[in-house]
Amino acid sequence: MTSSSVEMVMLDSKIKAELERIANTVRGLSIDAIEAAGCGHPGLPMGCAEIGAYLFRIGLRYNPAQPRWMNRDAFVLSAGHGSMLHYSLLHLSGYDVSLDDLKQFRKLHSPTAGHPEFGEVDGVETTTGPLGQGIAAGIGLALGQKIASARTGAQSILDSKVVILAGDGCMMEGVSQEASSFAGHLKLNNVILFYDSNDICLDGPLDECMSENTALRYEAYGWFVQVVDGHNVDEIHAAYQKASTATRPSLIVAKTVIGKGSPNMAGTSSVHGKALGAEEVTATKSVLGLPDTPFYVDEEVRMSFEHRQRELADMHALWEQDFEKWQSENEQGAALLAQLLAQSLPTDFDSKLKALSLKAGAATRQTSHQVLQYLHDAVPHLIGGSADLSCSDSTLMAASACVKPGEFNARNIKYGVREFAMAAVATGVCLQGMARPFCGTFLTFSDYMRNAIRLAALMQVPIIFQFTHDSILLGEDGPTHQPVEHLASLRAMPNLTVIRPADGTEVKGAWAHAMRSPVPVALILSRQGLPELDGTDFDGVAKGGYIVKGEPNSDVDVCILATGSELSLAVDVADELGKQGIGVRVVSMVSFELFNDQSPEYRASVLGAARVFVSIEAQSTFGWHQYIGVDGLAIGVDRFGLSAPISDLQTEFGFNKDAIVSQIRAKLG
Repeated sequence: MTSSSVEMVMLDSKIKAELERIANTVRGLSIDAIEAAGCGHPGLPMGCAEIGAYLFRIGLRYNPAQPRWMNRDAFVLSAGHGSMLHYSLLHLSGYDVSLDDLKQFRKLHSPTAGHPEFGEVDGVETTTGPLGQGIAAGIGLALGQKIASARTGAQSILDSKVVILAGDGCMMEGVSQEASSFAGHLKLNNVILFYDSNDICLDGPLDECMSENTALRYEAYGWFVQVVDGHNVDEIHAAYQKASTATRPSLIVAKTVIGKGSPNMAGTSSVHGKALGAEEVTATKSVLGLPDTPFYVDEEVRMSFEHRQRELADMHALWEQDFEKWQSENEQGAALLAQLLAQSLPTDFDSKLKALSLKAGAATRQTSHQVLQYLHDAVPHLIGGSADLSCSDSTLMAASACVKPGEFNARNIKYGVREFAMAAVATGVCLQGMARPFCGTFLTFSDYMRNAIRLAALMQVPIIFQFTHDSILLGEDGPTHQPVEHLASLRAMPNLTVIRPADGTEVKGAWAHAMRSPVPVALILSRQGLPELDGTDFDGVAKGGYIVKGEPNSDVDVCILATGSELSLAVDVADELGKQGIGVRVVSMVSFELFNDQSPEYRASVLGAARVFVSIEAQSTFGWHQYIGVDGLAIGVDRFGLSAPISDLQTEFGFNKDAIVSQIRAKLG
């Protein structure tokens, strides 16, 4: 394939001249900001300047005065290291990014961080930087819009696109391949992906590590593929127009020169990830026809974007008229759309959830499944999905269909065996603003998802991750599927709330908290059946830890802390010790994060005083000593599991009443 595969649609000579000035202004601003910072990545902003100029001056539909307009085209810079391209264009196009912000690039507390960060700058749709995830999140933004418009019947007024710019590194990362395969399967025709194909990566020429035909790979995914000269705005325009009317997702392979304009560094890896240096900056500006003035903006460029802002404001005003007309003619759809945007809960949400009857003795994955059926009816903005495991992790909402190619009026998503993409796509669905998504898999496979979970936590995007098969006690599948270190790993992550409920009451409380949480939540659920316990408390879950057996602020011989499936074991141990005249308090430590958020007085009343503090959890003991002290007794699993029936594993690893009573008595002396 060559650029001749694109039917030429010539732009007016005047607009082409404007685009050239915009592109060179972007190059100048980018190299100046990177030079001022003393570090950065000038190669992409210089190499993709024509693509960026075209998108923000002609291609994209947006309104800087109302940056969260629901029908805006979203731009996602997956290759986030090239952030100065994005910041320069946001500044020029009228967003709230000042010239001083550009001068403070990469400085402490500056909104123009080294990589684009969601919530810091209007116009940045998602945090990017870990390569490939921007592609997946962008696909999630597009999927979220498709689902919302189909459910509300608003296809005529919710018809925006998601435009993604990615580089070679994004294409090499596996998450982009998972997500692109998923998008091709669903025929997401509101996705346009520009591939900055410059044959250079950070370490040197691309052919030293990558030799595939990316265009053919994307054709195999089911994408519409075009190849263009990434510096020819006529070809970019023609390809973009075709992509905008395609019936499937589009890939535009843009052949570019990294660092274009630099006389001594263009086309080399040297320009990828470090400042040009003062002499090369001066030489580059001479080549580009720019004055050697830091942060120079051509007045004609200012005027060009002022004209564009007026066009966009008029476009937005016409859309608002169409939207009002649609609302008046589609009362039911408009009401649902308002609900999806507000994402509020019914006033009787908690009372009905508390009253929900659950199956006795069920695994917490099963009681969670029952709760999900209530949530489906009570919470229209809830959307779920699973990595080919809905029949096992119990995530399917039975009253809804599954999203299919061309059929988006559904609330279940089958992500296939694509855990990393699932988490990153769900992040995009959440960022789109009309859904609170949850996604499910086995806890041990959270490892596949970890960096996407981390980005969601960094952005404080309130996704719900449902992880089942939560300990070695899942049994015969063995150590490859038995999580050991996973709870400690997730608990170590800032802005992530981890909740491991012990029975149906706590499952209901966990979902109640998750539906209100301002940060992502990980629900940790069992495969094996668990008894419904006396003393567990729906409202106690939100406090993270509370007393199940015993009195607050009391002195006891033993204080036992446990979570999930081990809470019932802790109660059995306490009952046995009580028979032996030993005073015991049992605490459900359902969430470390929520408990640590409570007042010191509350925490002290729950933990109280004891001769011996004990933790019981069929996971790594890492982290428990913050509660039980350095001399506390931590009963857990600090080695990999074994393949065996659950009863044999309980005996092997000491998770039975007699073994634990014996350890506690020995500790008491």
